[in-house]
This record gives sequence, C-alpha cells and structure tokens, in this order.
Amino acid sequence: MDRMNGKVAIVTGGARGLGGAAASALAAEGARVVVADVLDDAGRAKVDEITAIGGTARFAHLDVRDEDAWKRMVEDTVEGYGCIDVLVNNAGITLPRTIEEATLEEFRHVMDINLYGAFAGMQAVLPALIARGSGAIVNVSSNSTDMIVPTTTYYAASKAALANLTKTTAVHVGLKGYGIRANSIHPGPHATDMLADPEVAELPHIKMMRDTVPLGRFGRPDDFAQLVVFLASDESSYITASEFFIDGGLTRVSYPGVRG
Repeated sequence: MDRMNGKVAIVTGGARGLGGAAASALAAEGARVVVADVLDDAGRAKVDEITAIGGTARFAHLDVRDEDAWKRMVEDTVEGYGCIDVLVNNAGITLPRTIEEATLEEFRHVMDINLYGAFAGMQAVLPALIARGSGAIVNVSSNSTDMIVPTTTYYAASKAALANLTKTTAVHVGLKGYGIRANSIHPGPHATDMLADPEVAELPHIKMMRDTVPLGRFGRPDDFAQLVVFLASDESSYITASEFFIDGGLTRVSYPGVRG
C-alpha cells in the first residue's frame, strides 16, 4: 500500500462521492492529499476521516471556476507539501435536460464547472508539475461520451470536450518532454450521492441501466478510486492521452431508446 509514497495529489470535488473515494484511496497508498471542494464541512470531514486512519490530508476551499482560488491553492500546496505530483479534476455537476428543455444559461453553468474548471486547474498546476519534472493529470469525464441519452445535453457535451482537452494536453506536455501524463476516466453509474438524487435516480434511462449493466451492478466508489490510483502512480508511466471506461460494459450494450 505504498504506490503513492512521496507524492502530493490534489483532488477537486474531493469531499464526497467518487472524488472522496479517490482522495481516500490516494492517501491510503501514501500520498499527501489536498481535498479541494466548495463543501467546507464535508471536505473537513473527509480530511478527518483520512487522518484518523494514519493518512495525510488537508482541506482547501475551491470553486473550480475561480482562477485566483486555483492560484492560491497551488501556492499553499507547494508551500505546505513542497511540490505537486498529481491533479485529479473530478468536480462536476449534471442537470438533466433535453435540447428542448435546455437553456443557454444552464449550459454555460455546467460548462463553467465541468470543462472550464478543469482547464483552469490544469493551467494552474502545470508549472508545479513542470518544476517537479514529472506528474499525472487525471480528468474525470463520463461514459456519456460514447453512450448517448437525450437528457445529457449539457453533461455529455462538457465531458466530451474535457476528454479531448485531456488528449491535446497530454500530447503537448509529452512532446515538450515535461515527463507529465494526462488521461481521462469515463465512469458509468456509480453508487454515489449524485445518482441518489431523486431527480436523477428516477429518470427512465437510469432505471433501465440498472438492469442493463453486463456485470450486473452499478459501480462502487472504490472501483473508480483504484483506477485513479493506477493512473496517478508510476505503474502507468507509459500511458497518456488515453480514455478509460469504467462502467461494467454498459456503453457496449444496445437497448431501445426511451419513447414519449
């Protein structure tokens, strides 16, 4: 359990859900973790949970849309921990809407967090990774980049853009010889608070997916977290500009669309 020894990792949206699971798993493998979130109480509770079992973590209040907040957090992290090795861009939101129901204001709001927030994070952290001479960026996209459903108008667009942004970043930093890798993870439904939201949980395609996943279940947060650890660790030192789907095979299943 020492794959991340000596490394410093920032996890956005790290207070709970998939981000919280990733923060815990990275700490369990020896990383010093910055739990970055707008949820102050939940973020501090996650830090307490990590430190209670011998891990090292600190909380940083972060709205990923705020470039100045990113700059302050990076500076505080380098001052407190000496370096940054890993950035996990996990913060995100979803608003289920079809194209007929969608509004430009809502679309901009989702893009601000899911895409521009990750972009701001990569720009803010990159100088610290370059100074380190190595590093890993793990961007959390979605299996909605391949699995198209009508209510993911905002979400799927933002996550597809993030997947491509990950690849262009990965190729750039690779060609520059920075020793930095960037990959995207594409989760399907996992048993987190987001999926438990009544507005989301009762959508017809969500209920249908429960019976459609080839592996017979929704993902567990730790399934996702262990993939984050792998991509953040030196075990994946020759992997970059790649997409990793973790959805129990759901995107490879064809089923009738929801009519009406």
